[in-house]
Amino acid sequence: KDTNNPTWNQKFTFNLQNKTDYLHLHVYDDDAMGRDSIGSAKIDLKKHVFGKECYNAWVTLPSMLGLRSKGEIHVIIKHHTKN
Repeated sequence: KDTNNPTWNQKFTFNLQNKTDYLHLHVYDDDAMGRDSIGSAKIDLKKHVFGKECYNAWVTLPSMLGLRSKGEIHVIIKHHTKN
């Protein structure tokens, strides 16, 4: 709260379908009067995640409407298959 360098340290678990190609990230700030979009990005799961041990990268949140980039988000993805 009230910082330009937030730390979320959130962990999410998703059950993915075989045909899932991308993970879409939409990042918003949290204001007292609503929320503003910081940016969005997508990660190609077939290229970077499936069959790999770990995806660990800083993902740039691209600029929108001619504005400069508003930052990046550190994403770590571990893919596990069910036995």
